[in-house]
Amino acid sequence: MKRTVIFLCVAGLFIFCASPLWAGGIVNKQNLSAEYFGTVNRNAATDSADITVYNPAGVMKMENGTYVNLSVMYVTKDYSNDIAGYDELESDEPSTIPGLFAVHKQDKWAGFFAVTIPGGGGMVDFADGSQTTYDMAMAYLASPFYDTIDSMELEAESVYTGYTFGGAFEINNMISLSAGLRYVDAFKNIDGTIVVSGLGPTMTVNVEVEQDASGWGGFLGANIAPMDELNIGIRFETNTKLDFETDLINDDTGGGAGYVDGDKEREDLPGLLGIGASYKITPEFKLGFSYTYYLEKSADWEGRLKDAGNSWDFALGADYAFTPALRASLGFMMTRVSIDSEDLLSEAPELDANTIAAGVAWNAMEQLTLNFGIIKVMYDSETKVTAASSAELDKDSTGIAVSVQYRF
Repeated sequence: MKRTVIFLCVAGLFIFCASPLWAGGIVNKQNLSAEYFGTVNRNAATDSADITVYNPAGVMKMENGTYVNLSVMYVTKDYSNDIAGYDELESDEPSTIPGLFAVHKQDKWAGFFAVTIPGGGGMVDFADGSQTTYDMAMAYLASPFYDTIDSMELEAESVYTGYTFGGAFEINNMISLSAGLRYVDAFKNIDGTIVVSGLGPTMTVNVEVEQDASGWGGFLGANIAPMDELNIGIRFETNTKLDFETDLINDDTGGGAGYVDGDKEREDLPGLLGIGASYKITPEFKLGFSYTYYLEKSADWEGRLKDAGNSWDFALGADYAFTPALRASLGFMMTRVSIDSEDLLSEAPELDANTIAAGVAWNAMEQLTLNFGIIKVMYDSETKVTAASSAELDKDSTGIAVSVQYRF
């Protein structure tokens, strides 16, 4: 029985690495550019090279030329597990996220390339452990030989790097189409340790596992502009098959962690459907919305996620140009994640959230544009009850981002 509990705890720890950084789907994330940080409303955008991953057919509305856009995003991640009768366990490890976008557009054709982080949760560091390590420690304390938790620690990291290649074609002034491929290279790592003591010798239990996987997915897009003031963007991304291969670095449980070196576990990056529209109220003032539906039930997931999904987010945004060179934006987004409370990851729970964003774009010169964005994600809290504990799970995230775009 003790070994079964330990296996479930460690399995939960490792699956945690697939958690999204913040508001979005269960695995997918959409915070891929500084422009997104400024509005959370990019599904119908046509103003910057980052739309290669939000509205790829919309690149046909850009001026002829070659564009290179580099984004750098900095995100604080304050996660907590408030365990009833024990303590509040926390991680406050920030993440720095890059994004690179390139577009070459000439008349009726365009080609583009992007490097982004479409999944994963960055790094967490629970220096005093988490609900999962606590449950694992309590499995040992069920023995008459141990009665004290001396220490706990958990470090974990996951990064899904995406390489997007695609092209777009203008059928006429109203309709443009796009298509392409994305290669995803995913890496996950978990390193958890507990120390317990009592009548017997002090016991230190460490489990360290790495997993990696790669796969290809495709996408299609359309941009429709039925009138000068109205623009509509649509994109569909396929599921990306990911078979994670296990590298068991250490397992002090004597096999109780349940991982076998070389084994593979299926955990796809789900496809999605994104739609959006923008409307110019005046030449200076524009309103828009974005809706993204994550096709999680179509993904092949093993373990706790097999019955989860589908999640969605809905955003509203406004953009105002004070001068031809300076404009500002505001955005609001609701995210609803479809997962039962007992299946939440204690270390990075997939919580419903509301997000606010603001940004400024400055055309410093005719070919150079600078963007600054700030975003705040406000999560609902949830209580997760296990056989060993009850914990209130909470998250808080704030991000700032800058981008530099140059048109050659």
